[in-house]
Amino acid sequence: MSALENITIKGFKSIGSIENLKLGPINVLIGPNGSGKSNFIEAFSFLREITSGNLKDYVDRAGGADKILHFGSRTTEELLIDISFDDIANRYTVVLHATDTDMLYLSSESDHFWNAHSDSDIRNHPDRWRVYHFHDTSSTSPMRKTADVNDNRYLRSDASNLSAFLYYLHEKHAASYNLIRRTVQQVAPFFDDFLLQPLALNNDKIRLEWRHKKSEAYFDASSLSDGSLRFIALATLFLQPESLRPSIILLDEPELGLHPYAITMLASLVKQASIKTQVILSTQSSLLIDHFQPEDVLVAERVDGQTQFTRLNATRLETWLEDYSLGQLWEKNEIGGRPVVE
Repeated sequence: MSALENITIKGFKSIGSIENLKLGPINVLIGPNGSGKSNFIEAFSFLREITSGNLKDYVDRAGGADKILHFGSRTTEELLIDISFDDIANRYTVVLHATDTDMLYLSSESDHFWNAHSDSDIRNHPDRWRVYHFHDTSSTSPMRKTADVNDNRYLRSDASNLSAFLYYLHEKHAASYNLIRRTVQQVAPFFDDFLLQPLALNNDKIRLEWRHKKSEAYFDASSLSDGSLRFIALATLFLQPESLRPSIILLDEPELGLHPYAITMLASLVKQASIKTQVILSTQSSLLIDHFQPEDVLVAERVDGQTQFTRLNATRLETWLEDYSLGQLWEKNEIGGRPVVE
């Protein structure tokens, strides 16, 4: 599948107007809280809901059109998203307007690339991209609960089917499963292997269980730390077979709760996956961006109340990078992305 090359967003939440923002294989979004990084990622969820026919449900969950339009419908009359892919002719555009009942309707939808010999990438491949949030690792997290054993077609956005998906990989994609297991062992040396099988009293359900190294004792997901559980989900996401992996992976602050070494491993997973899969992630971790090139980084800032993105220029930072890491330059506010009083 082709990669996303440019995106234009107008009138979506904090994004007043971003035009022809170029995207690469790796796109690391940095910036202060409230700068709009999460809204940029959310725009992909929004577009996916539109193409799946779930616009009304999305607006209802958001609390109405006023919550979606930039500063509400009195300020923003039109919401536009335009995406283009790297195979030149491929382009998709949607335009939406608000109704008197605080809903949104699709006033214009156009594609500029599909023909009789080419499937509609948007319409026929709703899993082309997927937004992941592994924030909830609490005691009631879906990751720690039982899952339907057959819920294994893809890893869900909250990893609620992590046990079922790992079980499927164990049974059908042993090489990928073993790679995940060995990667988790590097971050959690106490971990030996997963114990994955349907529940004895209910073969339709499965839960995440694991064995402690040098021991016959086994535990369920409630015995895993938040960081360990989150890293297992991340390793599964990035190391699943390419045939199952979305062509675009979007992640919001994946470094939460991770040990510095696990963050280093995360960066390695992202870079490895980006050879075949486009990755867009937001982060607050200076350590994480140390592992990427300047051209991989997009700086989010609020300018006159609107989210703006600037991609770092390696040439302009060449002298600085002789003495400082990228993360250090961020902390010193030499590349932007720090809180600014408006």
